[in-house]
Amino acid sequence: MKIFGKNVYPRKVVLFACGVLVLATTTYDVHRSIKNNQSPPSEEQLQRLYQRRPPPST
Repeated sequence: MKIFGKNVYPRKVVLFACGVLVLATTTYDVHRSIKNNQSPPSEEQLQRLYQRRPPPST
């Protein structure tokens, strides 16, 4: 297969496509995590967290 006048093996095309897919999914996951963490945790979420581990001491 020729791309831009150079021989490119299909394996390299598949590897590049997989790399782009991993980058896209990671970017989406980070964006979603940031979006979900913009609001403070609710009282119910804090209670569940403190059931698993003690609250931090100040």
